[in-house]
Amino acid sequence: MASERSWKPLSLFHVEYPEADAFGKLLAYSSMVPIFIIFSNITLIMSRRDLHTIFYFCGCLINELSNYLLKYIIKQPRPFPIIHPGIKSSGMPSNHAQFMGFFCAYIGFFLFIRLNQRSFSRQFTTSVYLVCASITALVCYSRVYLLYHTSTQVVVGIMIGGISGIIWFLIVHYAITPIFPRFTDSWIGQLLMLQDFTHINNFMHFEYTIVQNYIQTKSGRPA
Repeated sequence: MASERSWKPLSLFHVEYPEADAFGKLLAYSSMVPIFIIFSNITLIMSRRDLHTIFYFCGCLINELSNYLLKYIIKQPRPFPIIHPGIKSSGMPSNHAQFMGFFCAYIGFFLFIRLNQRSFSRQFTTSVYLVCASITALVCYSRVYLLYHTSTQVVVGIMIGGISGIIWFLIVHYAITPIFPRFTDSWIGQLLMLQDFTHINNFMHFEYTIVQNYIQTKSGRPA
């Protein structure tokens, strides 16, 4: 029986998995992917100050708020509270699944609509999306395997997050992106040095070229 097994917490973020279960430990690590995504976004925002990244992060926050409200309204318990007594929040919908559903849907539309208009090949965008979708599936499965949620709670979370991700991308892409210059030209945009990379086809190549040109100019080396 699941309740009779010894459960061991993963010390970094207190995610519990069955002791001596290597696959369970892997899934416990995968459960922390949303946290890594959040910290990655914060790091990108602080280093790039890119408006699209900022608005994606705003969408994540709205998605998290909706999950909190839904849990408060529905109040469906988790499947095995005796195994995870430290978890006090409700189970419906799964927070992890909703977060990853939002992430997967938003990234998918970003890759195939926004990046597809640039110099990235379909093979590249498809490969990146398959990786994101695989990670999403692994995280969602971990919530059921580790007995934090029922399969229904996870499926509902994915659906809500996916729909939210699609809607938020369409809002950002078609309604907010055209007015990015207003943000960058505003006094607060200049104060925070906000940037709009919408019209740059390949940001990595652009950044590399700018840095190399600057180094050559400062050192006096020929281009």
